[in-house]
Amino acid sequence: MARAMMNRKRRTLWSQSGPSPRLVFGAAIIAIVGVLGMTPKEFFGIPLAWPFAALWGAMGWGRVGLSLRPMILLVIFGVMQDIVSNAPLGCFALINLLVYGMSAGIAEQTDGMRDTLVAFVGPIVLLSSAFLLIWGFASITSDHMVRTWPLLTSFITTGLIYSFASRMYDLGRRPGESPGGS
Repeated sequence: MARAMMNRKRRTLWSQSGPSPRLVFGAAIIAIVGVLGMTPKEFFGIPLAWPFAALWGAMGWGRVGLSLRPMILLVIFGVMQDIVSNAPLGCFALINLLVYGMSAGIAEQTDGMRDTLVAFVGPIVLLSSAFLLIWGFASITSDHMVRTWPLLTSFITTGLIYSFASRMYDLGRRPGESPGGS
């Protein structure tokens, strides 16, 4: 009896929710951060490194496998990033989808939910790949090498926030379940 009560206490609303509410909640956080990112990003004259919030979803949602709904959201977020940053239409959508696909590939090949090394190194590899893609697209479209430091600070911010908020982008797959069920 006491054990059953402890199990009930451990169950949170988040642990009981399915993939759809988790996807909507994560998308709302990404949208809020994206909208806030359109405001001036200085604090007492110090420029802030604003995160690439859509990459949080790409890395987290990809861990459960490929699914159409996260892809649609990542394309929408990417097009919005393209419009806000004056990038060629489709650049950020492509980057978001590539990171999402790489995240799904890492999750399919490893058990990242149980292996601490993969859970730690996976996002670093994904963010490094995204950094190189964004820097490459920016350098090609601007006809000169883009400075890396502002991009690098944004990626460090993205990674630090993701390390604390990664569970927010977990769509709820348990070990042993087939991926892509959302």
